[in-house]
Amino acid sequence: MSITVREVTSVSEADLDKYTKLVAEAFHYDFFGGGMGNDKAMQEPMIRSHIAAALVPGEGELHVAEMPDVGVVGVATWFGPGQKYLQTDAQREAGWNQLMVMLPGQYRDWWANFLDEYDALVEKALGPGVKLGSYHLQLIGVAPEHQRKGVATALTKYAGAKAHAMRVPIVLETVGSTNVTIYKAMKFEVGGSGPLTAPPPAQGSFEMFVFIKHTENDEYEA
Repeated sequence: MSITVREVTSVSEADLDKYTKLVAEAFHYDFFGGGMGNDKAMQEPMIRSHIAAALVPGEGELHVAEMPDVGVVGVATWFGPGQKYLQTDAQREAGWNQLMVMLPGQYRDWWANFLDEYDALVEKALGPGVKLGSYHLQLIGVAPEHQRKGVATALTKYAGAKAHAMRVPIVLETVGSTNVTIYKAMKFEVGGSGPLTAPPPAQGSFEMFVFIKHTENDEYEA
């Protein structure tokens, strides 16, 4: 079945709800769950804040993948060169600030620390300024019933073509051995990895992996 990808620049509330639920289901309502006290009621506000931030004019991009007679089966948010998730008040006010107010203080504190650790890890892995000069994949989700059909590959190839036209790489971060295997199969290279502090009440850390695909190269083929 063919897959088409397009960029969406504005959405209705109904479509925003639909895309949010699709991604939540893709993650089995466990996207960074530990950072929200494993409260599944927080999942949709969390994911919605990501999608809404990408829709801030001139700051991010929302891409959707569709199948004939099915509709949207995959969603991805990207931030192009010079842009970064949560770097502006407009992005934060699109849902992130409201989400943080809903969380107990220990989790708000964890997120503040996590975002700093996360930025430092990516800068160390890729080199100073590389992420900001790249197309960055912030969020991607595929409807469970359409996973392993090439939807995520189609979404990354669409962005890869845009990045290649601008002669910049695409980058992303992930956790978990399954995701590492998936991105390696999609010809991303590990730029580095490192430990980040686990959310409360857990002790210790978890490993985050930073990936890059050199779409800036002349010989790049989607």
